[in-house]
Amino acid sequence: MSGLTPAEQTRLRRTAAVLGWQTAALVLASVVLVAAVVLAVVTTTQARAGEDRLRSAVRTADDVRDAPAGVWLAIDGPRGLEVSDGMPSPLPDVAALRAAAVTGTEQWSRVADDDGSFVVLTAPARHGVTQAVLDPRPAHEETERLVIALVVAGAAGVLIAGLGGAWLGRRAVRPTVEALALQRRFVADASHELRTPLTLLTTRVQLLRRRLQGEGVLARDSRVPEAVDGVLADARALTAILEDMLVAADTRAPETEPTDLDALVRGVVDAAAAAAEERGVALVHLGAPGTGPVAEVSPTSVRRAVTALVDNALDHATTTVEVTTRATGGSVTVEVGDDGPGLPAGGSLDVFERFASRRARSDDGARHYGLGLALVAEVAAQHGGGVDAGPRADGRPGTTVTLTLPATVPRARR
Repeated sequence: MSGLTPAEQTRLRRTAAVLGWQTAALVLASVVLVAAVVLAVVTTTQARAGEDRLRSAVRTADDVRDAPAGVWLAIDGPRGLEVSDGMPSPLPDVAALRAAAVTGTEQWSRVADDDGSFVVLTAPARHGVTQAVLDPRPAHEETERLVIALVVAGAAGVLIAGLGGAWLGRRAVRPTVEALALQRRFVADASHELRTPLTLLTTRVQLLRRRLQGEGVLARDSRVPEAVDGVLADARALTAILEDMLVAADTRAPETEPTDLDALVRGVVDAAAAAAEERGVALVHLGAPGTGPVAEVSPTSVRRAVTALVDNALDHATTTVEVTTRATGGSVTVEVGDDGPGLPAGGSLDVFERFASRRARSDDGARHYGLGLALVAEVAAQHGGGVDAGPRADGRPGTTVTLTLPATVPRARR
């Protein structure tokens, strides 16, 4: 399967198999429904046909030897009680014969033995009271043949439907999978190729700033440092966006290892301290000293997710951002809270969707398109965890975003 990675081929096969099973299940349900309807119709038809045969036998029989095929006769007349050869031992139904003789009306009854249940019609006739007994064996044999035919045909239909559904599903899904794979490769290649010129641009802007500062240009014109710093900030922002795109394009399962989440979060907070100070925001880490919660995660992916959470909080905070790490049962949570304007009503889930915007506390009022929080949600899902956003638990204005990851056993920090 050209153009697909082994992981994508595996997912394609699984998708085709699921479609095959679903098609087979749908066909099976249809076959069961049709079989139930067919059996109900056949059983009802057999019952009505049996009743008609019994009525005809009672009306036309002159002697027990005149019994039609599949029917036994018993006649209680002037010569006494006469019975057809081969009539089962529980029969004739003597009580029904007496009731018909007394009332003069036909009597329907059912007599059961080890061979089955017999439908019995007893009614007054020309030669006395006649009783006709229906042999259930032919109807049972016909029903068994019908059931066997339905089971064989249904099993073959389900098998063919399952295989056909998997084959058709594979053909239908493959173009979409290949298109998505091509899109991811394009994003990854474009991001990778753009990182080098952006890195060079950032370096050159820094060198230019030092050179202008050495020549005294920055001191003579206050607009120059602002412009240079703006170019440098834009280059760094573009680099961060490209890193997000690279993470999003990587569909491989992360390689995990036992990781001290508290130490990882402390490293992220330390790295963001300069940015927080630049924005006039107090960045506080409230992790527990001594023993940190340990999770089986990919340190690189989780560090990127926590960094995105901290960056998002710094964008919206007014004075303070608090980062808390704690272990709760079988999970480890990283809570990042800010004292910004908070989320709009009903918008807690939208912030984790790609391109969902939330107006930040930036001076230019720019809108931030939520690639960062979308990647946080993806990292959480890859590790079997989750992420949620809501108001602060202490009731103060602001937002708390909580990243939850499965915990392993705690260990002492060295």
